[in-house]
Amino acid sequence: ISRWVALGGGLTYGFVHARSLRNDAETKRINDKYAHQLTLIEEAKKKFAEKNSSGSTESFNFEDPNFDADKWFKHIESKY
Repeated sequence: ISRWVALGGGLTYGFVHARSLRNDAETKRINDKYAHQLTLIEEAKKKFAEKNSSGSTESFNFEDPNFDADKWFKHIESKY
């Protein structure tokens, strides 16, 4: 009878251990996927910021008597 008890105990231990290993692997996979998504989001934010920053923070006053239209057109042209 002790042999059957040992077999049952071994099977139970094996089942529980395999289940915990499977759960750990699944948790690691989910965490790795989340970390990868975070890096992609950060990368996209950087590229978006680079794309949308024109490099100059020039503001144009259209009411100014010294307004230079050519300079304004070149500024608009450089954005696109």
